[in-house]
Amino acid sequence: MTLSLEEKYALILAKERQMAYGLAKQLIPKPETSVWMIFLPVLFVHHAFNIQRYKKSIHGFADNYTKTRKKALDLALVAMEEGRGVQIDLETCFPSLELGDEKDRKICEKQLGEIRVLFHHYKRLFEVRGKTWQNLVKEAYGEAGKYRAFLNELAKAEKEVTRYVTRTLQTSDAAREVAGKMEKIADHLREEDVRVVF
Repeated sequence: MTLSLEEKYALILAKERQMAYGLAKQLIPKPETSVWMIFLPVLFVHHAFNIQRYKKSIHGFADNYTKTRKKALDLALVAMEEGRGVQIDLETCFPSLELGDEKDRKICEKQLGEIRVLFHHYKRLFEVRGKTWQNLVKEAYGEAGKYRAFLNELAKAEKEVTRYVTRTLQTSDAAREVAGKMEKIADHLREEDVRVVF
């Protein structure tokens, strides 16, 4: 027995969220506890506040990270359910985009490349049989080299978006440092996936 499209959708989305949370937890530093919190309760209250802020940051990052992936996944699901191609353009993917803001339009255009790569990947996963995310990937790609080629294509598309953002919107050294760190963590997590699946 194989999974339905909706079950595969849920499985793929859960995996993307797992990746987002894994990335966020390595990227965003967790507040440290101190022995002084036992002796000075006011420090514990401050620490509890920082922990809540940390959790919100993790959730916010993960939600934003998965937005592009969810757009691509939704498009792939529609394509599979309706048995037809879908348009991957600004109007379809970013319907509320105001065309007057050049920077917003450009970043959305860059994100379209990422959405296209993900769309084809998700469609590929929808087309095969499997009961787990690992089964779907193994069946869709057959070997580690082919899956790694997809991951490299995805990383390239993501870097295009990041490069544009760090050149035009977030131009500080700190932003470039965070972007570089995020790319390294994502590469590491993806390599772990390759090892787990193959």
